[in-house]
Amino acid sequence: MIQPNTNHSIYAGASVRRILLALSCVLYLLFCLAGCANRGIGPQGGPKDSIPPVPMHSTPENGSVNFTGNRIEIAFNEYLQLDNVGQNLLMSPPQQTPPEVKVRGKRVLVTLKDSLRDSTTYSIDFGSAICDYTEKNPLSGYVFSFATGPVIDTLETAGRVFDAENLNPLQGIYAGIHDDLSDTAFTAKPFLRIARTDSTGFFRISNMRAGTYRLYALDEISRDNRLTSGEALAYADGTITAQAPVPADTVAVADSLMPSPVPAPPAELQTLFLFRPQQQRLYLQRTLREEQHRIQLAFSAAPDSLPVLRALRPSELDSAATDTAWVDPMAYTHTSLSAKGDTLTLWLTDSLAIRQDSIFLEARYRRTDSVFNLEWYTDTLQAVYRAPRLTAKAREALERRNRNRRMELKSNARKGFEMYDTLRLFSATPIAAIERDSLHLYECVDSLRKPVAFTLMPYDSLPQSVSLLAKLAAGKQYELQLDSAALHDIYGITHTAVSYKLTLKTPEDYSTLRVKITPFRPEARIQVLNSKDEVVRTLPAQPDGAWFQYLKPDTYYLRLYIDLNGDGRWTTGSWDEHRQPEPVYYFPGKVQTKSNWDFEEEWDYTSVPQTEAKPAELIKASANKKKK
Repeated sequence: MIQPNTNHSIYAGASVRRILLALSCVLYLLFCLAGCANRGIGPQGGPKDSIPPVPMHSTPENGSVNFTGNRIEIAFNEYLQLDNVGQNLLMSPPQQTPPEVKVRGKRVLVTLKDSLRDSTTYSIDFGSAICDYTEKNPLSGYVFSFATGPVIDTLETAGRVFDAENLNPLQGIYAGIHDDLSDTAFTAKPFLRIARTDSTGFFRISNMRAGTYRLYALDEISRDNRLTSGEALAYADGTITAQAPVPADTVAVADSLMPSPVPAPPAELQTLFLFRPQQQRLYLQRTLREEQHRIQLAFSAAPDSLPVLRALRPSELDSAATDTAWVDPMAYTHTSLSAKGDTLTLWLTDSLAIRQDSIFLEARYRRTDSVFNLEWYTDTLQAVYRAPRLTAKAREALERRNRNRRMELKSNARKGFEMYDTLRLFSATPIAAIERDSLHLYECVDSLRKPVAFTLMPYDSLPQSVSLLAKLAAGKQYELQLDSAALHDIYGITHTAVSYKLTLKTPEDYSTLRVKITPFRPEARIQVLNSKDEVVRTLPAQPDGAWFQYLKPDTYYLRLYIDLNGDGRWTTGSWDEHRQPEPVYYFPGKVQTKSNWDFEEEWDYTSVPQTEAKPAELIKASANKKKK
C-alpha cells in the first residue's frame, strides 16, 4: 500500500506562509510609503507662523545712557535673517558711514563705523530689515535708541508727505530737522535728525530734545542729507517745536511675546507738500538710427535752442582715410522736431549718404552742469544703422516694396467723430507739397455728394500732419477724398487715390457738467479727470459755475488748483524764492455722467481736509501707473 507523501504537504504549507509573510511586508511598506506621500493631508501642526521676531534683551539695553562703545547686540526669541539692510536701516543723526549689521543665529550685531557726538541721543530704525528665518515675517517699527550723555531725549515730531501736484502720499521720502533756523542750513548742513516715510506718507522723527526747529523733506538722490540741485523737496512754513509722544494703548496687547506697541503720533501732525523745482536736467540721452534714412537725437527735455551739427569727414577720424568717396549727409538733410520738442529728427535724402552704415556728427548743444546752469557742450556722435539679417527671398521682397513704395497716410476720420475734434491727415514721412485742388470734402446726403468748404491749417516747412478746418454739422456724414498724388513727401513719393469717411456725433451723445465751487475764488481752475487721474478738461472757475460741455458718458473726478500767478497752469514751488507750490484740492467723490443729461455739482472744497479728500481709487491708479 502506497503511503501519502506527508513531507510534500508540510513544505507546501511553509511556502504558503512565506508568501503570505512577504505579501504582508510589501503591504506594510506600501502603507508607509503612502503615508509619507500624503503628509499634506490632515492636520499639519497648526496655522502658518505669522508672528515677527520679538526682541528679548540687548547689550547695552535699549534706551541706555552714557554709551561709549561701538557695538550693539540684540537677542531675539527665534532665528533671524536680514532683508535689504541698506534700504531699510536708518540711523539718526545720520552718519557718513552707515553701521554694519549682521545676524548670528538669534542675535543681531550692529557695529558703528563713525565716531559719536557727545551728549547726543541716537536711534537706529531697522525698518523691515529684521525677519524670522522660516517665514521671513518682518519686525516693523522696531527702533533701538541710546545716548552718549546722561539723558536720553524722548520728544518727537511727526507728519505726512504728499505730492504737491496730485496729493498722493509718498513713500521713501526723507524728513529731517535743523536747529539752525537759517535758510542756508538746508543746503549747507546735513539734517540734525531724520526719518523716512512709509506707504501712507507718514514719518516720525523721534528722540528730539526740547527746542525750536525747521522741518524739511527730501527725495534724496545724493544721499548727503541736504538739499542738492535737482532734488524734490518740501518745507514747513515757519518753525516747529518738539512734542511728547502720545502713550500707546497697551490694553490691546495680550501676548507677552508681541513687541511693545508703537506710541501714537503727537497731537499736532505736520503736513508737507513735496514738489520738484522748475529746473530740469538737460542732456542728450541717445542717438538713434533705427531706419537707414533717419537719425534721431533724443534729449531729456526740450532744449532752448537747436544743436549745431556738422558731419565729420573720414580724414578727421582717421588720418590715413581718404575723403574721395565721402558725401556730406548734412547737405541733403531735412530736420524736424517732435511735438514735445525733445527729439530732433534728421531725414537723409541723398542715396549715397543713406547707404553709409556709420555717420559721424560733431554736435554742439546746450546741457546743464552739476548746478543746473546751461552750458554749451561739443560732442562726437556716431549714428550706426544695423541692417536686419534677411534671407535672399525676404531681401528681394523688401527691395520690391521699396521700389513700389507709396506714402503712408492715415486720418482721424471715423464713425462717431467727436463734435469738438478737428479733421486731420497724418503722414509717416515729412510732407513736401500739397495739391490743394486735389483734396475734396463732401457732405453725404443719400447718394449725393455736396462739396464742403475747408481751409488747410498753416504748417511749418516740414509737417507730418495737416489739419482741415471746416464747419461740420452734428449727426451728418462726410467723406474726404484725395486724388492720386495730392501730396508728396521729401523723397518725391506720392500715394494712390484714397478716401476717408466720418460721421459726427450729436449733442445727445454727450453730457454737460456744471461745477460751482464755494467759497468762490476767481484764481481757481477746475479740472475734470478720468479714472487714471489724467486731465480731460480744464476751465477757469466762474461765479455761476464752470460749464463742461460735450463730455463723453463716463466716470469722472474733479480737481482744482489756485492759479496764484495767473499763468493758466499749475506752478510748482521754489526754494530760492521761498514759494510753496500752488494749492491743489480734490473732490471727495466721483461724477457718473450719462448721454443727453445735464449734471450740476456744488463743491465746497474746504469741507473735507485737503489731504483726505482724494478718492482712494485715484491714489491706487496713480501708483499702478508709476509701476509700469
